[in-house]
Amino acid sequence: MFSLTATDTGARAALGMLAGVLACYAFAAFGWIGLPTQLAFIAVLGCAVWSLLALRDGRTAWMIGIVAVLLVLALGSPTDEWDPRSIWLFHAKRIYLEGSLYSQLDDYAVYSHNDYPSLMPLWSATAAKLVGHWNEIFPKAAATLLLLPALLLIARSLRTWWVAGLFAVAVLEVGGRYLVDGYMDGFLAVYAVATLAMAVQPRTQVSGVAWFQLAAYAALSAVLTLIKNEGAVLAILVAVVAVATCVLRDRRMPWGLLIAFAVSMLPLLAWKLAVAGADLGNDLAESDLKGQLLVRLPDLAPTVLILKALLRGAVWVPLVLLLVLWTRTWRTPAARAGLMVAVAYFGVLFAVYLSTPHDLVWHLATSARRVALPVQLLLMYAVLMVLDQWRQTTPRRAAGEQNA
Repeated sequence: MFSLTATDTGARAALGMLAGVLACYAFAAFGWIGLPTQLAFIAVLGCAVWSLLALRDGRTAWMIGIVAVLLVLALGSPTDEWDPRSIWLFHAKRIYLEGSLYSQLDDYAVYSHNDYPSLMPLWSATAAKLVGHWNEIFPKAAATLLLLPALLLIARSLRTWWVAGLFAVAVLEVGGRYLVDGYMDGFLAVYAVATLAMAVQPRTQVSGVAWFQLAAYAALSAVLTLIKNEGAVLAILVAVVAVATCVLRDRRMPWGLLIAFAVSMLPLLAWKLAVAGADLGNDLAESDLKGQLLVRLPDLAPTVLILKALLRGAVWVPLVLLLVLWTRTWRTPAARAGLMVAVAYFGVLFAVYLSTPHDLVWHLATSARRVALPVQLLLMYAVLMVLDQWRQTTPRRAAGEQNA
């Protein structure tokens, strides 16, 4: 096991980056786009440089390494995909040109989902402001940098360098091109795992460490909700499972965790109030979800289509079986929580597709692969947590049996 000091340095740098990102968003929310948001961006870059001091720890070295590789790929790869160009980069360019976080609330270009949160577009627009001109490469690549704080905090939850390495490989395998081409689904998966990792950290007697974990959890949860609409669902699921885990483990209500969750939801609440004030709708929420669900539910064909599409990433199917059959999972809170959140989110996705107002075949073909990324990465994290805990507890168990 490596020095905790190095990992804690990376974690503190990660918290600084998250604070800078949220400060950038807060400045923009109050209309202070320009120098304040650019200073916040520079502060995030400074914290990213600070994280390099943690390279001596193998766990953080893996995370910094893959982000460096992804940044190079993002800078060298323009995107022609619909969602990045017509939603995220389009919203970013509007913020860049009009100088307002709320530019999309005029509902221009309805197809671009103007109700979507604008944290990531704001971040890309701020990057463009900093260099002084707009293009579709650098702003997109700037978003990739925001993987770093989440990955550094995930590294802090792991105990061995080789498990961190396996998780880094899992991120690349699961996220793939979605981490560099302007899609937000890969970011959603990484932040979901990071939020879970901070929410179910082992209890500690050191108040300073407990405070850090709650602050990191609140910041991660806030960013998670502002990436995409689905982020709010994941944040709620993580909070519910984390509270249940703490109640079962500690036999008391984790009020600090509940307060941190409530605080993390405030930026999203403010955004939703702005969306409601602009009288913007959502294609799913405004449709007859119940009616569509009741029509498709008795028919087996839609269910088969949805399951086939969501299970296309076959690598994570045996992971579920492994977790269910491996009894040690239930003695590893993080693994148990990861499994529960993954299964619950899979159920949400299934229900959404079953009630979609769009043509089901088209909807599945254009999104099922992407939206299942959080499920896959959560399950991989759960399996690796089991391995990580087994590596640490097996020697202790052997020593106990020898003494007996």
